[in-house]
Amino acid sequence: MESTQEISKKVGQAEFIPIPSLDLLKSPTSAVGHAGLYEPDDEDDDIDAADVEVDTITADITIGVKGGVIVLNVEDGIREFAKEIIAKKKATGEYPHLPSSITGIFVHYFTKGIEEDFNRTFEKTPYSININRYRGSGSSSTSKYEVAKEKGKRVMSKKDKNELVAKCSYPYYEKDIINGVITEEEASKSMMDAGKKKRELENAGFFISPNKTQGVALFDWKTEILNEWDGDETKLKIYSRHFIIPVIPCLFGKDTNKMDMRYTNKFVNREMNKSILEDMNRFDGKEYFLKKIEGWDDTKKHYAPKSFHIAKINQSGKMKDRWFVIDAIRNTDGKQVLLMWDKNGIDGILE
Repeated sequence: MESTQEISKKVGQAEFIPIPSLDLLKSPTSAVGHAGLYEPDDEDDDIDAADVEVDTITADITIGVKGGVIVLNVEDGIREFAKEIIAKKKATGEYPHLPSSITGIFVHYFTKGIEEDFNRTFEKTPYSININRYRGSGSSSTSKYEVAKEKGKRVMSKKDKNELVAKCSYPYYEKDIINGVITEEEASKSMMDAGKKKRELENAGFFISPNKTQGVALFDWKTEILNEWDGDETKLKIYSRHFIIPVIPCLFGKDTNKMDMRYTNKFVNREMNKSILEDMNRFDGKEYFLKKIEGWDDTKKHYAPKSFHIAKINQSGKMKDRWFVIDAIRNTDGKQVLLMWDKNGIDGILE
């Protein structure tokens, strides 16, 4: 019989993403148990309170308004457990001290772990943990932006997004301040309000690109692709070189499966319907691709897929079409290529 250690090693082994199959499209049914993050308290009724040493937690870890993006891969069971906590919190009102997002849950317990092991904490409460204080005094734990993202609704035009980003910095107001149109105090308040709105959008999961030609995006496609390539930024060059923008990145990724979003998310459903995957559902697998794409079996023989996208070509006259794209490694030379099919099954390859 295999030991627990041997089984654990097998479960944790990583490998390339296979061509989508029925098994890949199904939600996992397995779950993991208690992670044992903290040691249980010793149950000793004979301990005298005077003998207990009290550790002081020092709040000296600095925290900024803006920071880097961390892509966190976790076991499916861990993610599902975090979702269960959030669902129970919303349904019963229990755990009012906990955040209402998966990211918030992880940051919350990350903070608790630091306090436990190092007797230190952040000088201010991390934003994702205490999001409600930035939403006013209302009792709702779900922002309008979170609801909009879940349903795939547009939250802001490109023009409004660019104005919002501009309002977050002093140069936007400088001319009006000099001309006496507004005061320094009014400009400062406006910057704070714009920053608050931008953080609310980002906390809901929207990507606010600094690029003026891009609007508020439902997905941060660059970060998702970097996740599939273990942070290798050179793998983004092929996309910029050929003006490819994944509007739905990583359909079947390391820790993502966006097929189920099709039934609840207006944006995902609309974009998939523009592609060759228009009638694909969560139960379709290999047979769907064999039927839709000529030579699909040969594709598997010659390429090792890394990620799958619905993408557009960001050039004049080409932006309406949607392409099914496989970011893959060519077996013969180990080179990264993009295999592409339009809605009619016409294929192409970029390298």
